[in-house]
Amino acid sequence: MNSEFVIMGLPASGKTTFLAALWHLVESKEVDSLLTLHGFSGDFAYLNRISEAWRSFAPVPRTSQGGETNISLQLINSQTEQKCKVMFPDLAGETFDSQVEHRVVRADFVNRFNQETGILFFINSDVKEDSLSIKELNERLQGIESDAKVPTQPAQEWAPKFIPEQVKVVQLLSDLVTYPFEPCKRRLAVLISAWDLVTPVTLSPSEWLMNNMPLVHQFLEANTDYFVYQVYGVSAQGLDFSNDTAVESAADLVPSRRIKITNQDGEGHDLTSPLIWLMSAEL
Repeated sequence: MNSEFVIMGLPASGKTTFLAALWHLVESKEVDSLLTLHGFSGDFAYLNRISEAWRSFAPVPRTSQGGETNISLQLINSQTEQKCKVMFPDLAGETFDSQVEHRVVRADFVNRFNQETGILFFINSDVKEDSLSIKELNERLQGIESDAKVPTQPAQEWAPKFIPEQVKVVQLLSDLVTYPFEPCKRRLAVLISAWDLVTPVTLSPSEWLMNNMPLVHQFLEANTDYFVYQVYGVSAQGLDFSNDTAVESAADLVPSRRIKITNQDGEGHDLTSPLIWLMSAEL
């Protein structure tokens, strides 16, 4: 059976960097990967542009909101010949922000999504603001530093943009089980991006989600009628590009070996492993 998967994630959650690294991985064949390229549709020049930026240690251009770079990768399992299609809709993270803040969603995304059988959901590991207490957030909005107790900037009126990221994630997932989406049981691979920056390094991706986004973890555990999920730590970039020493060391590596992906089975370089799981997970 062929499978189709769609990508979701808030701004700066790592979606485009993942696509750039995935395109390089399956096209270059530098490291072993169970899934190999079987075809694609979309803007070939765009794929090459973001992949070249990724290889050159340059910031990967962010996804536009123009609806002009929809990308689909068709991949095939070299052992089982099972095929999958991964849909990267041209939706900037701000589009998902808008879905939460303004309660609107693009009709073409709903139509496309209702045809998919699985989700790759990206979450940035940098969630420091999510740990603010209500007191600290109120002080922030009032322009007061919690340690100085003096005004530092004009007070801000609360707005939906101040919703914590984990609340936005839960809202997006909650939307998937209500109209206009078709409620059903879906496979969900949660990808924690910038995994190389996570401390302590002894945490598993599942433990990180439970400790740093307990609301998301609790939602998934409480909604097993709608989601079968697995959590991965992903470092598609492989390093901090502003760190000259790290860049110099990585320059000698085969680019695909900069990729690191972690789950309960350990760490590797095969960025297709979440897709393998999505193809095999039982609902």
